[in-house]
Amino acid sequence: MSREKEMVHGYEIKESIIFTNNRGFALAENPNAPQPFVTWQLTEENGKRDYYWGHYTTEESAAKRDLVQRVADHQTQYGVAARSTFPEMELYSYFSTQQPIDIGTFPKIGREPLTIVSFDKRMPVEGGAFRAWGILTYSTPLTEKQLDDYELRAAQSNPDRQRPSIAAQLAEGAERAAGQDHSSQPVPKKDANKNR
Repeated sequence: MSREKEMVHGYEIKESIIFTNNRGFALAENPNAPQPFVTWQLTEENGKRDYYWGHYTTEESAAKRDLVQRVADHQTQYGVAARSTFPEMELYSYFSTQQPIDIGTFPKIGREPLTIVSFDKRMPVEGGAFRAWGILTYSTPLTEKQLDDYELRAAQSNPDRQRPSIAAQLAEGAERAAGQDHSSQPVPKKDANKNR
């Protein structure tokens, strides 16, 4: 399944990345423009995107470097994980909680990380739930053994970690309770001596 072309101010979006805070960045191209490449920051709300703060350039390589830098700066500042912009591709993010990201500090067997963002110091992540040295993003989930071996912690936004909302869990519990026959269950007796 391919994503439909998205045009913004005459530029075609070529690459984009969205974070769990519904913010992100995109690289776009318009071969007829004086500066044919641009990176924008974006906000996604209710399935619609708003693009702003464009950095324009004449060279694609400069635009790609700018995109990578803006993504890394955002992840460092907010400690957020990436989520896929394509429905058929799931992303799995992991935080390095005990050591700075370096050679030998994350698994590469069979899969390379799609992105590696290393922080200068241990930063609060996941809304301040804990601190980490950086974020690694993969296209497939890591095993529990890999998480233990490399002292990584999975992001709560990972597809294999997501749970239904509390409202959905309450609704499901109410449906189950409504479907059960409670008439045969005995009514608990009060202990008259309990509060004396």
